[in-house]
Amino acid sequence: MPPRPRAPRGPAGLAPGSPSGIGAPALGTGLPKVPRPRRSLPPGRDPEITDELWARIEPILPVRVRRRRYPGRMPLDDRAVLTGILVVLARGIGFERLPKELGLGSGMTCWRRLRDWQQAEVWPGIAQLLAEELPEGKQIDFRRVATAAGPDTPVTRRPTPPRAKQPSAVAAEFGMTLLR
Repeated sequence: MPPRPRAPRGPAGLAPGSPSGIGAPALGTGLPKVPRPRRSLPPGRDPEITDELWARIEPILPVRVRRRRYPGRMPLDDRAVLTGILVVLARGIGFERLPKELGLGSGMTCWRRLRDWQQAEVWPGIAQLLAEELPEGKQIDFRRVATAAGPDTPVTRRPTPPRAKQPSAVAAEFGMTLLR
């Protein structure tokens, strides 16, 4: 008996009229050479800090003092970290999604340095300078990292509402309450 002829197949191995193959190239379902749709458009280029702008920002930044004994790793350059913060804000991504291939440090390093600058109360001045002086400054949303907190208030990644103390389930079962 001769082998049965097969129906022609599409690029993903689907028959041309199958329901899962209809519209697949338009949706970008992982087929070769078919781009997936993006949620938002990336910026044309990442923001860069010019030498003149850096000369105005550098005196504002607090000086980091290293320990004499067991100093640890050399800290990253403040200019590279500030550029990393600007890339995160311009692209609208989370700090953990900052590409390491850019050479701007990790996203966590950028977030910690931003937190330190916010606690030292120098970030509002830096953000205002960047918004005025950068060509892309109008498109960057600096409100995303603006804080209304004072130096004593810790800066958190996600604000959480304070929770009231409650007795444990076992304590509540026996009628115990919190005395403090």
